[in-house]
Amino acid sequence: MTRIEEKLTTDKDFYDQWMDLIALQSSQLEEQQKDFPLDYVLKDLSKCGPRKSAVPSLNDAHHLQADSIKIYGELGQLSSYCPSNSTLLQKGIMGPCNLRSSEMSLPSLPSMLELRGAQIEKIESNQLDESLADQARDIGESIRKIDGYENEWKMIVILATIQDGKASETGQTAVEVLSAIEELGKLIPEKTFIVVLRSSGSGIWRDASHQSLACKNQLAQWKVHNKFNYNSVWDQVSHAFSFERTVAETSKFYIQVEIIVEKNYRKPQFHVEVLPLLKDPALTNLPDGVDLSVLGYDCAHFSERGLSLLHLAVWNSLFTRNSARESQFRPTAAPVLCPDPTCPFIRTPSNSDLCIWTGTIQEDEFYWVDYLMFIGVWILLMVLLVIIFYCICVTRRVASEKTPTKAFGASFSSIKFIDEDVV
Repeated sequence: MTRIEEKLTTDKDFYDQWMDLIALQSSQLEEQQKDFPLDYVLKDLSKCGPRKSAVPSLNDAHHLQADSIKIYGELGQLSSYCPSNSTLLQKGIMGPCNLRSSEMSLPSLPSMLELRGAQIEKIESNQLDESLADQARDIGESIRKIDGYENEWKMIVILATIQDGKASETGQTAVEVLSAIEELGKLIPEKTFIVVLRSSGSGIWRDASHQSLACKNQLAQWKVHNKFNYNSVWDQVSHAFSFERTVAETSKFYIQVEIIVEKNYRKPQFHVEVLPLLKDPALTNLPDGVDLSVLGYDCAHFSERGLSLLHLAVWNSLFTRNSARESQFRPTAAPVLCPDPTCPFIRTPSNSDLCIWTGTIQEDEFYWVDYLMFIGVWILLMVLLVIIFYCICVTRRVASEKTPTKAFGASFSSIKFIDEDVV
């Protein structure tokens, strides 16, 4: 914000470009709010089927439902938005781009969780300008002050962008994200579900730079950072990562982020889910260009509408099977997804391929029927295995006890040759 204020007073060309941007964003926002208001999100979500609670025996990350979440936190630059008051902006009065989702009047991920029965306590980091690891430490330490935190499910959403990394290989965004996950794993290892937004694509900001000279000017400072945040960087991070060694202590070979997460951070009580939404994002096309109303006045953060649309996309992705998740986020008013009645859990690799819970029977009945079916299947398998082993053993015993076949001619009492005299 300080940089923009300085350029507005010292650079006449930038002043004109920025005023054009503000006017365009204002007109587009007014049009989009009129044509595609977002109040439908909570209305449609309230029409989804009745909530069901998972049985205590299945109280793990793969059977986590929205109403089980009690503590919610966010970190990363994309977790905040810029105000869109065009009247103040045209006067050069800019609010800081650090407003949180808890201040949004539009639908957010916390409000959608609450509508589905979650009674959440929201935790925020002190400063978004801190490193992701420091933000994670702030959130983790704040959560640890809550009585009984270890017995309640916690959802931490990491919405990082290139602004959260540094223009270096060791400070790139993907490495910073892994550092934040490691901090959370140390501080709150019990009943924690972490959602990571893979922000390797720069399509939204590239589109903004092509559409607006003011955006191009403001985003130029992040151009160097981009080469450290491509898809290949997220696919291969130049640090081995494990519980035993920190990021700073390990290096010298490449390993995929997904493999790091899978090996270390996908456990029943501490699970990390990486969403590919921003792998290849782009702005929405309008008749007069692309829709810049979803971005803030600095073109780097989202506006309130843009952040609301991102939260809607995160919600839909959480309740979509892993293999079917979108990787090309478009900030448009998409339909909101209801949790699948046959599998109402937040999707993970474990429950994406097979999820047998129907939600059509009572909770106590589900407990006994489900486990009786489980025990029945195992008993059937054991019986089949016993039969197979029995048949194998009997076959081998019969084969070992069977009298060997005599050689041909061994049972002949005598052998007559054609040249012998007949008596």
